[in-house]
Amino acid sequence: MRSAAIYVLKDRVLLHPWQKTTVGLGISSEPYTTLPADASNLRLGEALLAVLSASGQTVPHPQSWESVAKPRLDAAGVKSEKAFHSNTKSVTVDWQDDSLHFEPTRNGGASGPDKGFHPLSNSRVTVAAGMGAEAIGSAVKSALRGCL
Repeated sequence: MRSAAIYVLKDRVLLHPWQKTTVGLGISSEPYTTLPADASNLRLGEALLAVLSASGQTVPHPQSWESVAKPRLDAAGVKSEKAFHSNTKSVTVDWQDDSLHFEPTRNGGASGPDKGFHPLSNSRVTVAAGMGAEAIGSAVKSALRGCL
């Protein structure tokens, strides 16, 4: 299965593929793709399809979590997880068979018992994978409206 994450930060959209480590943990990876916050549906859909095509690999389990986080934080234009989570919306995308499944999340912040992005399964958006980049970008924006 191929999967990716989309984050909407203050001034940009950040997309990246998810990979599985040799112990089965999902981690973010390159390419980290950034777009302007007001990117068109077409550009957003094209970027997502490119990121998804780079996902689904097995990679070595990291020796340092900082080495995993730093490229993502750099691409987001922030220096800390706290800044990364500040007012950020996130959607996880899974490509299964002929469908793209967009799952909005609730942002629990960067620390504490509720930290991280939590899936909102009842707000899931599903579309046909072959519907074209512009329609896929529109589905991304629809899913982002479901984030808390």
